[in-house]
Amino acid sequence: MEKKKGEHTLREIETQQEIWSDVISKVENRKEDLQSLFDGIERVVFTGCGSNYYMSLGAAMHFQQITGIQACGIPASELLLYPDVVLGMGERQVVVSLCRSGETTEVVNAMHIAGSSYGLKSLYIGCSKQSTVSNMCTLSLVPPDVQEKSVVTTRSHTAMFLAVQVMCGLLGMNEKFPGDTYLRELRKLPPIGRKVISGFHETVERIPLNEYSHFVFLGSGPFYGIACESMLKMKEMALMPSDAFHSLEFRHGPKSILERAVLVTLFLSDTGSDLECDLIQEVKELGGSVVTVCEKAQEHVWRSSNFVFETQGSVNEWARSVLYLPFTQMLALRKALTRDIDVDAPRNLTYYVRLER
Repeated sequence: MEKKKGEHTLREIETQQEIWSDVISKVENRKEDLQSLFDGIERVVFTGCGSNYYMSLGAAMHFQQITGIQACGIPASELLLYPDVVLGMGERQVVVSLCRSGETTEVVNAMHIAGSSYGLKSLYIGCSKQSTVSNMCTLSLVPPDVQEKSVVTTRSHTAMFLAVQVMCGLLGMNEKFPGDTYLRELRKLPPIGRKVISGFHETVERIPLNEYSHFVFLGSGPFYGIACESMLKMKEMALMPSDAFHSLEFRHGPKSILERAVLVTLFLSDTGSDLECDLIQEVKELGGSVVTVCEKAQEHVWRSSNFVFETQGSVNEWARSVLYLPFTQMLALRKALTRDIDVDAPRNLTYYVRLER
């Protein structure tokens, strides 16, 4: 039987929530190991390439919010090229490598510098137990059943990010949002994910994707990394122009691109919802179309948006990021299929990047 274009990617998008419960329990079982690794640590550097760099932005934001420990997200290439700037802040640091394959050259070299030149402890979060990076690190977290046939990351991305979130909960010291409370929120995600992902087809099918030739993704706080990853998915899968911005930064120059062929997806936050709703209205007035992805939309959100997708899970904004990603994965896949692109074998891309030097 002839393979359908994108069938592996579609299957991996549709089934990703099936492994979330196992991810949560596997990481929770490593509580003592993680607490030992981070004991006395004052700063955490999350690093990766491509999708995993964008994951590091969200990981750092979540980690600092839940644990109270300073954190940042840095491309592995920047750590490799400018290690003193990134790591020259003392020994009380942990470097967390986010890398699906554990073999990407820049990540391998960056982690070598972190360990050999700076003597820092490290954590690998990825999909390969016996990879080069995994073997280099002090500790490894490898979520179960996350290997993908597709080049483009979908299921592995949400599993790895969920692993980061569970780790945050296990280490959480924030009195305003205790780790135990955060973990209870995360445990809601698997059953909600099943309902949410099943509803994606209907929502995406309603969007006339042939009418749009430029895609913008907006997110603030816990959702900025998600916006960046969504931008990358649209580039990788559909080969379309796409951008990502902090939500309210879109006003300061980027809004100049708005026209009928621009589709803006906004991940509505709880903290900034009033200001972000004003932005939705402004985008429409300037000629763009808006998809609002949110927990539950108020009446004015429905009025202002062209399309709305609700997760309706009663989950705190710091816990529900992974519920939003499958929507834009599906959006990019559907746009690719309208252009007769096989996203299982994207142009110019490989499963990971290996360099000769």
